Amino acid sequence: MDLAWASCQEELKKYLTPTGKVKAGSTLKVKADEVDEIDAKCSELGIKSRQLQEELKQRRKLRRDLSDLEAPQAKANRQARLDEAEEIHAEASRHVQKLESAKNKEYAKRAETETAENRLESFEKELSEFTQSDTTYRAAVDREKLAAKELQTAEARMSESKGIYEVANDRAKSTNDTLRRVMASVAAADAAEQRQSLIERIEKAEELRQRIQQAMAEIKVALSQSDIENLENLDGEMRLLRRTRNVEAVSVTMAYTTGRSSGIYHNGKPLRDGQRTSIPDGARLDIDGLGQLTVHPGRAMQDDALARAEAELNRALTKADAISMDDARSSAKRGRNAEERCRESTAELSGIAPNGIDALRQQIAALPEQQSDGGNLPTVEEAREAADTAQQALADASVELAAVGEAQARAREVAAAAIATVEAAGAQLGKAKQALSGIDDWEAERNRRKEALAGLRAELSEATRLRERVAEASPNLEAATTALERARSVVQNAENDRQRIHVELVKLNTSIEIQANSAVEEELADVEARLKTEQRALEDLRFEVAVLQKLDSILDTVRASARDRYVQPVLKELEPLLRLFWPKAELHIDASTVLPTALVREESPEDFQILSGGTREQIALLVRLAFARMLAKTGAAAPVILDDAIVYTDDDRIEIMFDALTGQARDLQIIVFSCRQKVFRDLGGHSLNIAPASPA
Repeated sequence: MDLAWASCQEELKKYLTPTGKVKAGSTLKVKADEVDEIDAKCSELGIKSRQLQEELKQRRKLRRDLSDLEAPQAKANRQARLDEAEEIHAEASRHVQKLESAKNKEYAKRAETETAENRLESFEKELSEFTQSDTTYRAAVDREKLAAKELQTAEARMSESKGIYEVANDRAKSTNDTLRRVMASVAAADAAEQRQSLIERIEKAEELRQRIQQAMAEIKVALSQSDIENLENLDGEMRLLRRTRNVEAVSVTMAYTTGRSSGIYHNGKPLRDGQRTSIPDGARLDIDGLGQLTVHPGRAMQDDALARAEAELNRALTKADAISMDDARSSAKRGRNAEERCRESTAELSGIAPNGIDALRQQIAALPEQQSDGGNLPTVEEAREAADTAQQALADASVELAAVGEAQARAREVAAAAIATVEAAGAQLGKAKQALSGIDDWEAERNRRKEALAGLRAELSEATRLRERVAEASPNLEAATTALERARSVVQNAENDRQRIHVELVKLNTSIEIQANSAVEEELADVEARLKTEQRALEDLRFEVAVLQKLDSILDTVRASARDRYVQPVLKELEPLLRLFWPKAELHIDASTVLPTALVREESPEDFQILSGGTREQIALLVRLAFARMLAKTGAAAPVILDDAIVYTDDDRIEIMFDALTGQARDLQIIVFSCRQKVFRDLGGHSLNIAPASPA
C-alpha cells in the first residue's frame, strides 16, 4: 500500500505542487494556458462578430425610423396638431385676462367694503369708550372725596393715640423702677438663707464624693462579673466530673428488713432504705449491734480529668485571691453592692450638685450682701401690682396705637389710589373726547357711515356675481398649455430624431464597412474549431490528474484506517485507567507516532505539551500500562519496568497511581525502581533488596 501511494504521489508531482496547485511548466499548465489563450481569442472574435450583427440590425431599424419621420403625411399631421393647440391656447389666455380683471374689481370692492366696516366699528367703539370713561371719571371723583375725609379722621385719631401711649409709657417706666428696687431689697434679705442652703448642699456633696471614692476602691479589689462567671464555669465542670465519677464509682444500696429504717451508718449518717450511696474511695460502715464494715475499692480510681479540673479551679481561685467559691461569690457580691452604692451616690450627687461642687461655691460668691433698708418702699405685692397695671395700660395703648397706625396707613393708601384713579380716568376721558373731536352730530355721523357701508356691500355682491359668470365661461388654460407644449414637443422631437438618425447612420455605415473587409466571421470559425481540439486534450490531462488525486485520497484514507485499527485497542485498554484520574476524560493519540497529542477534559481539548509535568508523567505511565495489557491479551506479554517514573505527581494522585499499579499487577508483571523509598513504601507489592551473596 505504501509503495502504491508513493508511486501515485510521484505521478501527481508531475502536474501539481505539494499544496495542490497546478505546477508551473508542467504539461497540464502549458495546455491550460494554451486553451485559455485560444479561448480569449475566440471570445474577442465573438464580441466583434456579435457587434457587427448588432450594428447591421440597428442600421435597418434606423432606416425604418427615418422613413417614418420624413413621410409627408406624418409631417402635415404634426403641424396641424400644433396650429390647433396654439389657437386653443390663445383663446384660453384671453379668457384668463378677462377673469383676472373681474377678480381685481371684486377685490377692490371687498377692500373698500372692509374699510367702511372697520370705520363704522371704530366709531361705535369710540362712542362706547367715551360713555364708559365719563361714568368712570365721575365715580372716581366721588371716591376721592370720601377717601380724603376718611384720611383726615384717621390722622386725628393717630394724634390722640400717640398722647395716650406716651403717658402710659412714662407710668410703666416709673412702676418698673420701683419694682426693681423692691426686688433688690427682698433678694438681699433672702441671700443669707440661700447661702446657708448652699453650704449644706456642699457638705452633703463632699460626703457623697467620699462614698463614691470608697465604693470605687471596693469595686477595684472585688471580682468582676466575667471573673466570677469563669470561676462558676470551672466549678460547674469540676462538679459535673465529680458527679460522673460518683455515678460510675463503687456504691452501696441498703434494703432494711420489714419494720426497720436504720441501723447502718456512713460518716455518722444513717443509710436510707433503698437509696444508692457512692463510695468511690471506699468507706467504713457502722452497723448497730455488729460493729464496723470496711468497703475497699479494689484499686485506686484514676480520674485525670477531675484532677485537672480541680487543679484549674484552685489556680483560678488563687489568682482571684479567694479561698473558696463561697469566698469568690462573696467578693463578687461585695463588688456588685459597691457598684450599686456608687450609682446611688453618683445619682444623688448629680441631684445636689448637677454642675459640680465648684459651681455651688461660685453661687455663694455671687449672692448679694445684706443691704440697709431702702426707705418707704411698698411691699412686693403692691409694687408688682402697680407695675402690672402700668404695663397692661402700656400694652393696651401700644395695641391701640398700632391699630390706629394701620388704619391711617390704609386710609393713606386708599386716598392715594383714589387720586391715581381720578387721574387715570381723566386721562382716559380726555383721550375719548380727542377721538371724537371734529364731529358735531354723532348720531348723524353713525347713520351716514351705515348707509355708505350698505351701498358698498351691494356693489361687492354685483362684482362677485360678474366674476363667477366669467369664471364659468372660461376654458381650462392649464389643459390648453399642456396640449400646446406636447404638440411643440412632438414637432421638435421629430426633427431632433431625424438629425440624430442621419448622424448615427453615417457612423454605422463606416463601422460596418471596416468590419466587413476584415473577415471576422471566417476567422472566428477557424478559432472555434481549434479551441474544441485543445479543450479535449486538456480534459484528458485533467481526467488523469483527477484519477491520481482520487487514488491518493483512497490510499491515505485506507492507511489512516489501518493506523486507527492499530491504535484503537490501546485506547480501549487506556479508557478505564484514565477514569481513575479524570472522569469522562479522553486521550487523543497520533496513529503515525503512537504518541499522546491532547487530553480532552469537560469537552475542552488541551495540547499535551502544555499540560503540567505531573499530568504528562501520569499519562505516559498509563499509556505504557495500556500497551502492556494489549500485548498480554494477544499472547505476547511483556513486563512493565518503571525507573523513577513518578517524579512530579502530587500526594493525592500518587495514591491513585499506586492503586492503578496494584490493580494491573494482577495480570501483568510490573517492576518499579526508585530511590524514593519513603514515598514508595505505600506502593505495596513485593519489596526486593540486593544483598551480598553468601560466602559459600
